[in-house]
Amino acid sequence: MTEETAVLGRVLVVDDDRGLLSIIQGILSKDYDVTLASSGPEALEALARDGADLVLLDIMMPDMDGLEVCARIKDKPATADLPVIFLTGMEDEDAEEAALDAGAADFISKPIRPRILESRVRMQMQNYLYLQFLEKMLREKSTTVERLRAETEKLLKSIGLTASK
Repeated sequence: MTEETAVLGRVLVVDDDRGLLSIIQGILSKDYDVTLASSGPEALEALARDGADLVLLDIMMPDMDGLEVCARIKDKPATADLPVIFLTGMEDEDAEEAALDAGAADFISKPIRPRILESRVRMQMQNYLYLQFLEKMLREKSTTVERLRAETEKLLKSIGLTASK
């Protein structure tokens, strides 16, 4: 990534196929800070250590499959809202339903088509980052309202009035 390129977010890519990891990194690294993991436990460790704004996750992996990884991501309050896009060679409706039931935001079938991958990552990333922005603004506004309420109550008390509720 060049210094002039703005990073649009952080993507954690999880797949036991190292060749595919390299391909996805090549596709996404021009726009995103990409972290790679080749197993479920490695993914959870990387997520705890480095964080992410989106997870691309293979369903079929040894030791811990993607559905379990997704469930663990969704079980933690700090990562529950994190968008997960499943990548899989499974093309049946049951696999897609299982992914969505596990909390996935989207589902992409292999083989990966670069434009589809870029588009879906961009859409989910924009939605997630916009939601984060709105939640931050709401927290800031709530803090301001609470501060103004306390100041008003203090002022009314100082002049002998009480605030009515």
